[in-house]
Order: sequence, then C-alpha cells, then structure tokens
Amino acid sequence: PQYNKPNFEIVKDAKKAGANSDREIKDYVVDQLKTKKLDYSVCDPDDEVNFPRVWYIWRGNALMSSAKGHEYFLKHYLGTHHNSIADEVAEKLVEDIKYRSESPKGKMDLIVNLNFRMDTSALYSDIVLPAASWYEKTDLNSTDMHSFIHPLSAAIAPVWESKSDWMIFREIAKATSEMARIEYSEPVMDLVNIPIAHDSAGEISQPDIKDWSKGECEAIPGKSMHNMVLVERDYTKIYEKFISLGPNIKNGLGAHGNAYQCADFYDDMLKERDHIQKVDGVEYPSLYEDEEAANAVLHLSSISNGELSNRAYQGAEKRTGLSLTDISEGSKDVRINYKDLQAKIHRYNDSPIWSGIMKGGRAYSAFTYNKERLVPWRTLTGRQHFYLDHEGYIKFGEHLPTYKPSPKPEAYGELKNSVLTGKGKMLNVLTPHGKWHMHSTYGDTIRMLTLSRGMEPCWLSEQDAAEMGIKDNDWVEVFNDNGVYSTRACVSARIPKGVCFVYHSPERTYSIPKSQVRGGKRAGGHNSFTRLHLKPNLMLGGYGQFTYHFNYWGPVGVNRDTHVLVQKMDKVEF
Repeated sequence: PQYNKPNFEIVKDAKKAGANSDREIKDYVVDQLKTKKLDYSVCDPDDEVNFPRVWYIWRGNALMSSAKGHEYFLKHYLGTHHNSIADEVAEKLVEDIKYRSESPKGKMDLIVNLNFRMDTSALYSDIVLPAASWYEKTDLNSTDMHSFIHPLSAAIAPVWESKSDWMIFREIAKATSEMARIEYSEPVMDLVNIPIAHDSAGEISQPDIKDWSKGECEAIPGKSMHNMVLVERDYTKIYEKFISLGPNIKNGLGAHGNAYQCADFYDDMLKERDHIQKVDGVEYPSLYEDEEAANAVLHLSSISNGELSNRAYQGAEKRTGLSLTDISEGSKDVRINYKDLQAKIHRYNDSPIWSGIMKGGRAYSAFTYNKERLVPWRTLTGRQHFYLDHEGYIKFGEHLPTYKPSPKPEAYGELKNSVLTGKGKMLNVLTPHGKWHMHSTYGDTIRMLTLSRGMEPCWLSEQDAAEMGIKDNDWVEVFNDNGVYSTRACVSARIPKGVCFVYHSPERTYSIPKSQVRGGKRAGGHNSFTRLHLKPNLMLGGYGQFTYHFNYWGPVGVNRDTHVLVQKMDKVEF
C-alpha cells in the first residue's frame, strides 16, 4: 500500500471534490497530504489498513537468502515460529512514524511461490506453483557479468504438473481477468507514486535536504517529493494484454538515459502472420507462447538488434555532441532470434545502454565507453566523483573516501539478551556470497552437499576454535538476539582470529537441527542472526548520481556484518 486509503478510493474522492484532470487530482492528493487528511502507509506500518496482503515470490528465495532478518519475516509477515528474542527499542527513536506497542504478527494473507525446487521460501508459502527447470522450458538468461545471452531450451517436456514461468503467469492473468468481470467489471483509475528517477529532469531537483511535510519547502510532485502518475486499470483485460504486445512500444524504448525509435520493427512483427493475437478486432504481435515472448525481447533490444543499436548511438550522439555510431557500424545487420541462440553462442551487440565496448571481439570492460570515447559519466558533473558535495554526505563524514571501522557490538545492540550456556566466544560474523561453491540454487544437490559436509558450515579460525574447545566438524550454535543457526564447524587457517564466516545461503530443507539455546525450536539460516540496517546516505535523491534507479541506486540491506556468540552443541537433535 502507498496510503492509508486505497488508491482507487482516493481518485474517486478527488473527482467528487471537483478534480477532473490529472493535474487537479494530483493537486487534491498533495493538499490531502499537507493537511494530514491522507497519510502514507509507511508512516504507520503497524496499522492493519497498511499491511501488504498478497506476496508473489518468483525467481528469488525471498524468505531466506534475501531476507535480511529472516526470523523477523517469520514473525511479522508470516506470524509463525521464530527464534528472535530481541527487545523492541523503536519507541524512543522514531518521530515521523507512529509507534505501536504491540507489533503485528502475520501480516500476509497469501503467499504464492513460483519455484522449480523446494527451498525455504517454498516451505513457508501457502501455494507453490511448480515451475519447469532449465532443460524443460523456453526462456532467456542474461547478466551484466558477461556479454552472452543464454537460451534455456526444452530438452524434455516439463515434468509432472510443472509449467514454464511464462505459462504460469499466463494462467494467473487469465484467472484474474475472469474474476475481475465480477469485482472490477469497469476500468478504474489508479494513483501510482514513482520516485524521482535517475536520467530524468528530476535528478537536479534536490540540491538541499528540505522536508515539505515540515514546511521547509513547497510540496511539488517530481521536485520536492515523489512523482504521481494516474493509470487506468482494466482488470478484465489483463490476460489479453499479457498475450499481446501493445502499440505503446511504437513510442520508443531505452534505458539509462538512452532512447531509440522502433516503430518499424513493431510493424515488422505484425507481418509474421503465424504470430498474431486479435483483441477486440485489432491485431497485435503475439506473446502467447514462451518463444514468442523471447523473440519479442530479442527483436526490440539494442543488444540483439544491430539496427536498433545504431539508432541508440545516434541518440547518444545528439545528447553528447560526440561521434559514436562507428561503434555499431559493423553490426547493423545483426538480428538475433531465439533459434539463433540455440544454434550458436552469441555475444551482445555494443549498445550505449552499457558502458563497455566489444567491437572487434574485445572483452567487455565497464566504462571503456566513457574513458576512450569521452562520453560523460551519468553523474552530476559528467565526471567520476571522489568528492561528494551533497549536504547529507558531508554531515555523515562521507564526502571523501574515508576509512570507517566496523561498529562495535554495543552499537549493533544484538547481544543484549543472548547468553552463553557453555564454553564459547563472541565473534564478528560475516555472511559473504559463496566463492568456492555454488552459493544457493544448486547447492542442495547430492553432489554439492557431499562436497560441503551436507550443509553450510560455520568457518572458524584455529585460535578461536581451540579456545572454545571446538574441533573441525563439531556441531556449533551461532546466535544473537535476532536468531540462531546450528551447523558444523569448519576450522581453517584462512579465517582471522575474532571472525567467523557463514556463507550465503543455507536452506531450511536439510541439515537444520533443533536449537539448544532457543529451547528446542528449529534453528534457522545465515540470515537468522542478521537484520536490516538502512544507511541514510543511500536514501538521498534528486541530485545527480544520488537519484533512485531500481536495482542501481537506493537503500540496500546492509547485512554482511554483525556480532554473534558461538559455542559447541552438547546434543544434536533433529
């Protein structure tokens, strides 16, 4: 939820008050916020009207590997068993958020998980929709870690009741549209808050930190506060929109400040008569099948369509005043489709959306585009920054690269109620990504489990292990007020004294015994002793590179460093 009132109701109220245009509706909402007649959900997260209710989990292990503070997810989102014993300390710390003495337990009504394996998230989901695995479906896999596109190919049909991800979402869209004919038979107007975005005019809107809610500046959407967009939702048409590619594509595509026109390529898709969907008498390119969706992506992307790559560089030339189209001249005729990927490995085309240059078979290296062709960096000045002149960075002492020691255990405050019951020590725990093994998805196969003691061990230094009377392969408990993880010890000369490692990411599906320090309740995983720590600097926005972009700039869960107590287990029970 965005507000303490449903978005549809807010728009209806605005129209009743005489607001008709988008501008008038936004002005109405701003006035309601300023006069406190309307409030943000985040200002009172424990009020029932502000709870999230339905959670779709897809292509991620949200309840374990991504859940910084796993035990709090179990407690507050799911309302189930947990191992947290931490005291609530927020009452005297929060000012703008309403504090409620009784924290809610079990906010979610429904958790739906699309998954090809039984991981921790699937264990706790209400519904698990079995997804086809790698060699059972048509799909695309890519990353910015290398310059190749991987096709997932169906060597066999999906086993038992499993279906491809695309097909599962297609069926959900169909069922939702059918239900909407009863509940939402007519289109409704939705109010969507969107952040001030990088590569937009808004990224120079906030040179100072001023709070409109405290009267320090005027509340102006897109300048001193988030943007607002009104969107018409026709829930009866979700399925039809899912299986067809709409004409808005003809307005152009792009990312990271680069744009290109592709209307003619959209029209070319309409000429493929075997791949057409007709909706209300109008023809659209079909996205019904997995392969049609994959080909639509490849056909319209600048990294797989050489002509569109060239157009993107033309746009970059206009924006920068530099000559850049020569980078793509040799690949203008390249067109990669799904069957091409199955037959032969293909690299991306060069594209201004990425910052490397691969022309002539060159290995991808980030920022060669900026350094060699003098294309400005996407920063406030167009240069790399070592001095950050933003008020927030200056106040936090991070305006220049500066060493900062890790916080002391007292600062974290995560060992107030935890007590050693045997011979043990307090250690600084790190939860790094696995470097010497498969760190999550395929770590639970028999072969990988055989190579890793059948679990994710706790790595200890030889000195610390000796002081605690722990030998290699002994069972240990790693715990603090947030939760507990029970596993075997891996004693290694590579670990420095005072530190222990638990690599990302264990699962609750195997080798998790009951905890002794938590009264025989089942132990958790590597995120059981972590919790969210939001860094204020990363919430700054509207100032060059300090402007929100999904998965690029925004508050991250700083969870890799805390303190725990470690001790040997006397008795191991499953």
